[in-house]
Amino acid sequence: MEAPMTFYTRIDDNTLVVTKSTEDSSAAVWTKNLPDLTLNTLEDTFLSTDAENKYRLFLWQPVDQNILMVFSKAGSVKCILADENAAHLRLIERINEAVSVSLNRNGLDIRWAGGIVNPMDVQISDAAVNIGNRLTQPFNLPVFPEKSAKNVSREACMHHFHFSLQDLMESRTEIHSRITISLHINGYEVTYPMKIKAAPEADGPYRHVPVTSFYADQRAVQLKYSPNGNIIFICRPMAKIEYSRRFRFWESTLVSGALYHLGRFFKHRSPKKIALFYEKFCEKAEEGTWEIFQEAEQKNPGHAYFLINRDSADYERLKENPRVVPQFSAKYYWLLFRASSYISTEAPTHLSVLRSNNRYFRKSIADNAFIFLQHGITYLKCQGKNSTFVYGREAAPSYIIVDSEKEKNVIARMLMLTPDRILKTGMAIFSKIPYRHLTQASPDIAVIMLTWKPYEDAAEDFTQTSYYKNTMGIYEILRRYLPADHIKIVIHPKTNGHLENTSLASSIWTQPISEVLGIAKLLITDYSSVCYNSFYQGGGVVFFQEDLELYEKENGKLIPADDEYIGRRAFSFEELEAVLEDGFQDGSILLDYFRTEEFERRYQTINEFSDGKNIERICDSLRELELM
Repeated sequence: MEAPMTFYTRIDDNTLVVTKSTEDSSAAVWTKNLPDLTLNTLEDTFLSTDAENKYRLFLWQPVDQNILMVFSKAGSVKCILADENAAHLRLIERINEAVSVSLNRNGLDIRWAGGIVNPMDVQISDAAVNIGNRLTQPFNLPVFPEKSAKNVSREACMHHFHFSLQDLMESRTEIHSRITISLHINGYEVTYPMKIKAAPEADGPYRHVPVTSFYADQRAVQLKYSPNGNIIFICRPMAKIEYSRRFRFWESTLVSGALYHLGRFFKHRSPKKIALFYEKFCEKAEEGTWEIFQEAEQKNPGHAYFLINRDSADYERLKENPRVVPQFSAKYYWLLFRASSYISTEAPTHLSVLRSNNRYFRKSIADNAFIFLQHGITYLKCQGKNSTFVYGREAAPSYIIVDSEKEKNVIARMLMLTPDRILKTGMAIFSKIPYRHLTQASPDIAVIMLTWKPYEDAAEDFTQTSYYKNTMGIYEILRRYLPADHIKIVIHPKTNGHLENTSLASSIWTQPISEVLGIAKLLITDYSSVCYNSFYQGGGVVFFQEDLELYEKENGKLIPADDEYIGRRAFSFEELEAVLEDGFQDGSILLDYFRTEEFERRYQTINEFSDGKNIERICDSLRELELM
């Protein structure tokens, strides 16, 4: 008879020690330094158990906001440092297979095989299926005492869920809704995504194309599957252009489908390669894309086209060029499907309405090369695994422009791109901006430009958001040193007009952002990459990061190390007051205080180019790659 096993865990001097012992043998020990643990990454201790300990929890230790746990599963002892949601889910095994999902004008129907296998006998309660934050539908989730999900018949845990389209569209704030299951494990609420069992649409190059899309009640609705099998419901307000008959004609399945297949025919059989150039929402030409287009047009007439909206302020000065094509025109639609590549400072989705219902346009994006010129240096906010630019996602670039070795290394790691796809030439926008043109003699203009936090999207009271509180607080401090007309506030579109009804109204900037950065002697931001643009022009930068811990928890750790920031940092209003008190003298912004030699040195390691020749280097690189 096998001797009984005993397992002990302890933490000594920041080291986890797991000991397995039996009466008739020496102890087996596994150790791990806690700092060496990677969050949510399972560690194998290589310790096996007897039948009595085959499924058991040996350690549950809070560590900061996470849980350190040691447990056995199927006779193998594991260790993990996990967030609370993931840690509780380790206590169970899930049956989670959506057999079919359909969306039509009657609503959303889901057939799902789901249940919980509970060998550790934890408490399970309050199960519900959720459509993001839109809708919740409680249901009875079967719990099985079996040791493995393989032993459970799928027929024994089949469910059918129906959500009416009217109920789905009731929420007017949430756009992107992931379908999840929520339940309580030992009283703690956890959620996990519902998974589609067989999703051919989620594999291959067209994984980002909506499975279903249509218009209803002034909303555009879509059903999508993510590459890892998540089910996503999208519902957004229709854009103004989507109401027009002309748009509906060109975007119809019949017309778009015909253009898509005709375009593919010519692309595969014609040596003529067509490149489309555009900027944000096809509404401007101010970030260097136009100049690169002109170079391409001169070298290869008829191979390059610049797309821009007729209502754009830049359209009038560009429209005489025969290669400038109005957005949503007949020629635009032909080029949309005939093009072989996109060259832009924005993702290809900016060619049309964001989250377009046009499945053929979304397929064409996957067919073509995308050269991402970037409009801001990627060396501040983390581009996490959910970024649209990560390898395998909808806007993953074929090539990307960067400004330094530092940025190149970060891009390669975060976006999972190979080094040969990262071109270090300097961004085009810096060829259009005079280097360090702002001096101590420049007008004393301070600009406030904070980032919007996605986790505040659902806030019912805008005045309770950190965006509102921080903008108001920074403005009030600046008013001690500057008149209102010397303070400019660049607001995010998601503020929905709230700030225009406050005392800040007269300071709100309504012109292009590029223009205000050109006069910003001092920029106060939190996590925006515009700091590098402003510093390039000679301005000083202050980073106000009072919510840094929460921001990094929700969005990932910021890129710069503490000794890489190009300006002073403040983590409270008191610290900001102290920084600004030292940086102002008689109403004048002291650039020597905000732009020290150390900040200058740091900046030059993040942006290596200041000679104004970035566009030339970009064009040379694209010609070498035969992309222009």
